Amino acid sequence: MKKPKLITNKLPTVLAIDTSCDDTSVAITQGWVVLANVIASQTELHQKYGGVFPTVAKLAHRENIQPTIDLALKRARLSSKDINLIAVTQGPGLAPALEVGILAAQQLADQYRLPLIPVNHLEGHLLSPLAVRKSRGPNFNQQFAHHLPALSIIVSGGHTQFVLVEKIGSYQVLGQTLDDAAGECLDKIGRMLNLGYPAGPIIEEFAKKGNAKAYQFPLPLTTTKDFNLSFSGLKTFAKNKLAELTDNGQKVLSQQQVYDFAASAQYGVFRHVTYKLTKILETHQVKEIWLGGGVAANIELRKMIRKTIKPLKLKVPYSKKLCMDNAAMIGIVAGSQLPMIGQQHTTIDRQPRLVLTNTANK
Repeated sequence: MKKPKLITNKLPTVLAIDTSCDDTSVAITQGWVVLANVIASQTELHQKYGGVFPTVAKLAHRENIQPTIDLALKRARLSSKDINLIAVTQGPGLAPALEVGILAAQQLADQYRLPLIPVNHLEGHLLSPLAVRKSRGPNFNQQFAHHLPALSIIVSGGHTQFVLVEKIGSYQVLGQTLDDAAGECLDKIGRMLNLGYPAGPIIEEFAKKGNAKAYQFPLPLTTTKDFNLSFSGLKTFAKNKLAELTDNGQKVLSQQQVYDFAASAQYGVFRHVTYKLTKILETHQVKEIWLGGGVAANIELRKMIRKTIKPLKLKVPYSKKLCMDNAAMIGIVAGSQLPMIGQQHTTIDRQPRLVLTNTANK
């Protein structure tokens, strides 16, 4: 096997791929700068299943991957010759979906003799608030020094975590969900309300018309001293309360009751996050709060966190597309850490259950 090309510039141009779940995404990045971020959604394909069907996702990824690569290069106004390295999500995610992205990345790395960088999807969400639209120069990394340590909050359909960021690549998980993730809990409550798939965004819209105090969802884990979260009890409360309100299915909720229930459920989930956030800030000194993940796009969550952390600043992704699963965040993880010159690419194994660990020595 021939050695990959050397990376000679300080800000390598990265072609990044993410196929962790049901969206095929390819991005072109330079350091923290996003030149293009293309996402091919599969939402309509999975609606009839009420969730992501892995086999369907894999087939759709296979169909979408090459056109998405081509479109990303076109939008960045670059060709394959301008790319310095390939980055791809290794995990966590759906195994069949991850397989498609990894195979495509390995083929590109082999074809163009480029370094291949495996990236943790969670680290992508963690760093997504740092992505920028325009170049700030090769020393942009150093500009973050005065913002650290920071606390990153990852809130998505599959993960909810509080992560202390001492420096880029050095992370400490302070707390995480012990069962359902925040987004998963909202989706499941949305299904109880027959809101379809995905239910989370519909709950957000309905909540705008409802009374968040109409139904008093419990606040979990108030007697524990750790910073972990648990959302399964909120899901159980929702199930029991709906059974009570509908007389076990004999009655139908009014539209206003649905709005109120959506608002109350959303408030209950977010109140749990901000309660634990308050406890962390009582014991940990940080300079900034970062918010990433699919649920980070929710305006009410942002408002509640900003109110909780005053006078600290909340940094969120510059676009809601960077909250959802996307390749731009994968590219900035690979590019911002400036991989070693001439690094060999290797075969990457998918890791569906990959966890976030200290990556300072990668």
